[in-house]
Amino acid sequence: MTLYLTQDEVKEVLDMKSTFEAVEGGFREMGNENIEMPPRVYLHFEKGVLIAMPAYMPGLDAAGTKIVTVHPGNKKDHGLPAVIARIILNSPENGVPLAIMDGTYITALRTGAAGATGIKYLSREDSEVVGVCGTGVQGKSQVMGLMEVRPNVKKVKVFDIIPAAMEAFAKEMSEMFPGPEFVTAASAQEAAEGSDIVITCTPSPKAFIDGAWLKKGCHVSAIGADTGAKRELMTSVITKCNKRVVDFIPQAFVVGDFKVPKEEGVITEDDIYAEMGEIVAGKKAGRESPDEITMFKATGLAIQDVGTASKVYELAKAKGVGITLA
Repeated sequence: MTLYLTQDEVKEVLDMKSTFEAVEGGFREMGNENIEMPPRVYLHFEKGVLIAMPAYMPGLDAAGTKIVTVHPGNKKDHGLPAVIARIILNSPENGVPLAIMDGTYITALRTGAAGATGIKYLSREDSEVVGVCGTGVQGKSQVMGLMEVRPNVKKVKVFDIIPAAMEAFAKEMSEMFPGPEFVTAASAQEAAEGSDIVITCTPSPKAFIDGAWLKKGCHVSAIGADTGAKRELMTSVITKCNKRVVDFIPQAFVVGDFKVPKEEGVITEDDIYAEMGEIVAGKKAGRESPDEITMFKATGLAIQDVGTASKVYELAKAKGVGITLA
């Protein structure tokens, strides 16, 4: 019997706290080499990409695959989300599909939780000012993740190339999180300069964050670039950071933020300080000094999807949510 969960049903049982616990735990399992996860597979279309992401997590007795499409023009052209996903959970014991569920909301929240994991281990605990570039779905989930691990930030500067979206985002976030002051920025530079944490979560094909804008002790959370055609960070950001941390080295050098600097001969895999799992598992240190400039490049991991989907499955069964398919 297979449990089917719609996006509304996933939303009914899943929040950022639960998602963060699943994602942080997944990183720990990865750091302890207790997972099986091949690099994701891409199919490139004219207007987007399809990505297949399988993983097995013995510690959770969980296995599954996410199929996700990313079409940046969907909202304008079709009135659809840019990211559309489904996750299939399979029993490791007999292979039976335990659940089929919407993965779009899970993708949004687990990506916010991944960014939050980097912020927890690599940013200063006394960080007060945050710059966010990108105010779409990911912008919201990144702020949700931020507030899970740094609830005492005082100011969040938001920037988007669409002024109306930026204004609406600042208003929505102010209502959702009444603690910090949410203000709009006139440019990416204004959002980044003076910020203790800089979050980028855009589909930009062209790098727009300059290393010259980064203050001592800041942390860069680079989320948006997930293909070779996307890039948010100029090479100067990569070279200025004292610690470069990624979620998965084989995937990191596929996406523009690292692919281009590698092609320029500026960095190699040896210049990566750690994978995030090594830090969460305690095998390598996170932030070690208040003046370090750190960065975390997230590309998205199947263990995040499978770990979160496993938690959704258990919560849904406990609450009687979803329908059972024969």
